[in-house]
Order: sequence, then structure tokens, then C-alpha cells
Amino acid sequence: MAWGKSCPLAFNLHIRNNNTFCIEAYRVRRECINDRDDGRQYKYDANVKKNLSFVTSDMEAMYQERRNRMLKACVGREAEMKGKKTAKYVKNNIIIDQVLGIAYCPVEKIASTFWKRVLRLVVGEAHAKSPFDSTVIALANFNDMTSIPEGMVDRFMKESLTFMFVREPYGRLLSAYVDKLFSPNLYYWKIYGGFGVHVTRNESTECGHNLTFKEFVKTVLYADEVNQKRDGHFTPSYEHCDPCRYKWHVIGTLDTLSQDIFYILDRIGRTDLMRSLNKDFREQYLNHTILDQFNWLFFFRDSYANDCNVTFYEAQKRLWKQFQIRGVLTKESEFPLTTEESEGLTKTKLMSIVYNAMGNAEKRSKARKNKAEAIKEAYSTLDRDDLDKLSKMFQPDCDLYGYDCKPEQLFNTERTVIEPWFFKYDT
Repeated sequence: MAWGKSCPLAFNLHIRNNNTFCIEAYRVRRECINDRDDGRQYKYDANVKKNLSFVTSDMEAMYQERRNRMLKACVGREAEMKGKKTAKYVKNNIIIDQVLGIAYCPVEKIASTFWKRVLRLVVGEAHAKSPFDSTVIALANFNDMTSIPEGMVDRFMKESLTFMFVREPYGRLLSAYVDKLFSPNLYYWKIYGGFGVHVTRNESTECGHNLTFKEFVKTVLYADEVNQKRDGHFTPSYEHCDPCRYKWHVIGTLDTLSQDIFYILDRIGRTDLMRSLNKDFREQYLNHTILDQFNWLFFFRDSYANDCNVTFYEAQKRLWKQFQIRGVLTKESEFPLTTEESEGLTKTKLMSIVYNAMGNAEKRSKARKNKAEAIKEAYSTLDRDDLDKLSKMFQPDCDLYGYDCKPEQLFNTERTVIEPWFFKYDT
């Protein structure tokens, strides 16, 4: 691989096997990333500004502020900010494309599956018009940072468009619990729920389907302490991306997800994807999330009872409660089926029932308030000592990305356990 070779004025093209794919329709001076026998590759020029009204000076300033905060937090703390993940893990985790000169660090529970779908389209490995198209496969191998020689990594990261996404850590941890252990997720009931039951109850089971949030947090803290069974969904964001080593250019957040997506797509030059996503992005994202949950529910349909002694009716009620926790359904929307009615239900019919229960805009607005109530309920069950341990575990994320590691709503001195509703299976 020959770095530093001067390339002529050219379109941003990927020329391989006599096929030419136009990535961007404007001319810029490029620098070759490499020059192989099978074709030439030109890197993305991060300094080029598109003549689009979407990107404003305020947005540029916001992203610079986020990056400056990260870099400031790194000063003198580089070793601390690596966490317990190995350098090899991080390099394997970072998705790159040398043609476009982009690098993305996926972090579980922060729209990582969505971004993998987007990148399938961006790098030309899928040809749909939208990342929500069912033909776009997220969970397949990408090129990662290990494909670049170590001595060339710094230059690649400096001259490429690099981005990652972060999320408020307490909300992310609860979301992971809801998605992987409270919901009817047979896979995680076995690989992590059983481990949690052993840690917290000193019992042996192959299926920890009833692990409480309090027990889950104790399990996460234990796994962190002994550095075993540290699942990526439950570990802090910074460990996945080694921010002090790679100095990410753009830091998106879940709170500004749609804006950050459009900003990055604009920088890459994919205005076609911007247009497809701009058509009610929030609704498209929600619909895809709902479909994904139903796909998993029916995938495990015949295994819940055999493997975990959970009926399909009980699994459906858990999914319904998950939608209430996530702010999709109101608390007043009761699960409308009997045991007998639920057993012969098709996926299409059950999805129709959920969408009918979602109702109009007023009901949806009311349902979204559930999220704040659910997080208060869940964290009210924790011992103060465990809350303090979580705060310590999350501290690097808070310092790097500007979050409050001791939010008042969770750490106030007059904490009382809230009577469970969201996390009670039979309500």
C-alpha cells in the first residue's frame, strides 16, 4: 500500500475489475490511499464543503465543541480512557472504508445496527434506496481497522471522516436490560440471564428469564470487577472506541440522531439517502424497530416453553410491556388477548393489534412520557452502593461526552423504591 502518492484532479471513483462506480458528483484534488493492480482508490476529502443548506455554522460549532470536550478529557488520562477492552478488540470493532476514507465505531444500543445498514449502501454492498429495506443485511462482516498497517492508522484516521455515537449511560444500560433480558429474548436469557441468576441468587439455571433489573445491575458490576462475561451491550461506550487513541471527528448522540445522520451523509455526499430518510425518519425508524422485535418473538416461538418454561402468551405480554416501557404504547393500553387467542396468532395480526393500540398523535405523545417514568422506577430499586459503583464505571463516558454521572432524578437523597408497574410482568 503506497501512501502519500499524489493523484490528479478526479472524480471520487472506485475503479475495480473494469467497473466504475461514481460516489460523488464533484471534482476535488485527492490523495491516493493505495494503488493496486485491480484499480485505484481515492479517499474522502474531509475538508470539502458541500453547497447544501443543511449544514450550518452552528452545527459545525456543535460538533467541534463535542470533539474538543473529548480531547480535553483525554489529556493525561489516555490509559484510563482505554478501559478493559483490548486494542485488538477496538481495531476489530471499527468499520472502515478506504475508498471513501471513512471510519465508524459502532456501540451497541446506540443505533449501531441502523448505521451498519446505512454503510452497506454507502460502500455499494447493497443497492436498495433505503437502509430500512429488508434486503439490506447489517450483521455481516465489514472491513475493519485491522486491514490497515499499524504505522498508517494515525494518518488514515486524521485524513478520513471518522464518527461514533454516544448515549446517556444510565438510559443506555436500562435499554439494554429491557431489550436483552426483560423482553422475550431467549438467546440472552440463556447466555446472560443464567449467569446473572448464578451471581445474585447462587442458583444454577440454563434460563434466567426472570432476572430483575436490580439483579442485572449487580451482575454487570460483578462482571466488570472480575473482567469476565462483559457483554458489549452492558459495557461503557468509551471502551468500544478508544477515543483518546483515535480522536473521532464527529460525535453523534441518540438525542440528536436524525440531525447527526443527515450531517454525516451530507459530508459523505449521499444526498440520495438523505432524501429517502427525510420522509418521516422517526416513523421509519420506529416501524423498523417494531418489526425487528416481532421477528425475534416469532423466531423463538416454539422454544420459549421448551427451553425456559415461558408460554408464547407470556412472551407476547412481555413484548407488549416492552413497548410501553419504550414509550410506544400508553400505560392504559392493556394487552387485549386471552391465552387461547394468543396461541394461534400470526405475526401480521399481532403487529396490527399493536399499531391499532398506538392510536393517534395524542396517544403517541402521551406514551412517550413513559420512558422517564420507567427509568425512575427501575433505578429506584437499586442499592445506593450499586448506584455509586455504576457512577464510577460510567465516569469516563460522562467526562468524555458531557453527561451527568449523578443525575438528580436517580441520586436524590430521599430515594424510595417505586411500586413496580413497568417491570411487573402481570400488569
